Amino acid sequence: EELAAFEKSLEDRFGPLPPQAKDLLNSVRIKWIATKIGLEKVVMKKGKFTGFFISDQESAFYTSPAFTSVLQFVQANAFRCTLKEKKSAKGLRLLLKFENAESIEEVYDMLSPLMPKSAKAAVEN
Repeated sequence: EELAAFEKSLEDRFGPLPPQAKDLLNSVRIKWIATKIGLEKVVMKKGKFTGFFISDQESAFYTSPAFTSVLQFVQANAFRCTLKEKKSAKGLRLLLKFENAESIEEVYDMLSPLMPKSAKAAVEN
């Protein structure tokens, strides 16, 4: 809610926001969504988005409704995203990948359906 109010105050004071300002605000929203769906780290590079899930493979998160929702989303949207395992120094790491992520706005649009409904209203307002 505070971010939406801040965005509105910027628009009231300066007029329509340039794309760079919108991207900055959306990057904050992306981080919030990522945290809600169990991503510890997000990277956008060369038109690809990669989210790194919680590294503790024994975490209760992996048996939670939030993770189940992510799995269902990936199954229903296999043309848009994939889950992959990657070896790291600390063992295997689960990744969420979107191959066609050309802009911050696209990433936000792709991740928005994964946001738990209870938290979605707060991020979008």
